[in-house]
Amino acid sequence: MNPHDLKNVAILQAVSAETLDRLAMVLDERRFSPGQVIYAEGDPGDSMLFILEGSVSVEKRTSAAGTATKTLTVLAAGDHFGEMSLFDQQPRSASAVAGGETRLAQLPKVAFDALLEKSSEAGLSVLFAMIRTSSDRIRRLTSQHIVYDEIGKAIGESGSLQNLLDVVLNQLCEATSADWGLLLLRSQFSSDWELRSTKGLALSAQQKEAITAGKGFIERMLQDPQGFVVKNVCDEEPFKSCSRFGFELPALLLAPILVENRLRGIIALGDHEIGQFTLNDLHLAHGVARQAGHAILNALHREEEAARSRHSRQFVRF
Repeated sequence: MNPHDLKNVAILQAVSAETLDRLAMVLDERRFSPGQVIYAEGDPGDSMLFILEGSVSVEKRTSAAGTATKTLTVLAAGDHFGEMSLFDQQPRSASAVAGGETRLAQLPKVAFDALLEKSSEAGLSVLFAMIRTSSDRIRRLTSQHIVYDEIGKAIGESGSLQNLLDVVLNQLCEATSADWGLLLLRSQFSSDWELRSTKGLALSAQQKEAITAGKGFIERMLQDPQGFVVKNVCDEEPFKSCSRFGFELPALLLAPILVENRLRGIIALGDHEIGQFTLNDLHLAHGVARQAGHAILNALHREEEAARSRHSRQFVRF
């Protein structure tokens, strides 16, 4: 394998050129098509893998006997996975699935052990890099646990739709370090959009009108409500061609609130740093939207029925 291919792997960027040369000699290149299983939960663990191109979803079965899975994380080019098998050789605790045309570099355990024995500098460099990355992942998982816990409490304890929406947006902004956020809901009885929660924004009347009219990046979500991570709206189509609100530059994260396969709301996060958001941030936003979606819809029903009831009482008195 060409050592140059390894320079974009995050945990290897501080490794010397000589170490990369030694590592490249023991790596195996592997390619996978979209949706292809790289390894399945329960498979023997005998290697770690570096993502050179594409992406990988790490998935866990929701029950021992079932086939349904839950996505734990989404990894992009430059990430690595499966590293625990270099230490414990236990069966894989989750499945890894290629998210697109994906090229990997595989480091077998036997090769890693030989690397530690013959070139301790190279082996220890990789080992310490893995420890640092594992610590980062633990911190991220801890943050995500707090997000889900706080939103779960808001769902169970709050009778107010507005409080629930504010908790959802605040937790996502904090977990992703977003500079600003907004949350839109679609009315149950019309196609109108309502701007229900904001954080870090002071919007003019014109901006609010444009947002609720579905312009700018909102229009893109209405056309294809799958969710997006935009590193820089100035460089990426179709966003660089969208009309501007004046606050969205440069990084965006857009996530739909889908209930029964219908678009009920939109979560938008933004940051002034290019590339601030990752696929993991989008995965977290998707998970939060799924967790809170039905509760938001039910609360919206109650809110709208109460409004109609008040309107009816006013009409009768008149």
